[in-house]
Amino acid sequence: MTFLDLLAEKKTTVYSLSIKSGIPRSTLTDIASGKADILECSGKTLLAISKSLNVSIEDLLSLEREEAKSLLPGFLLDSINDYRKAIRKDSTLIDCYSDQLNSSINVAEVENLISKEQANRLRLRYFGR
Repeated sequence: MTFLDLLAEKKTTVYSLSIKSGIPRSTLTDIASGKADILECSGKTLLAISKSLNVSIEDLLSLEREEAKSLLPGFLLDSINDYRKAIRKDSTLIDCYSDQLNSSINVAEVENLISKEQANRLRLRYFGR
């Protein structure tokens, strides 16, 4: 699970978390994009995020780093974002978004747009397999 996945699960956004935690939105955006590593955040920042999201600091430190956007094809990024939005909004169509994401991962792998390892990492992250 990545930071953005956690935000989706908690049904919040970077902007909302910034307001609730008092952490600058730019800092949270850097963490969410993978530009900054959550492992390098100060204790104060980790504590504010963990309290605001009601998760342990250990859970935050175990988050995976976001895939670099340049490493994934646009259609796959779109599917990931759609899936996260569906989770955040408790969409009744979550199964459809899940199928779309799985299909996008498969297409990207078959077309050699991502490696088998990347595809397996994404499947494990989003589907536990």
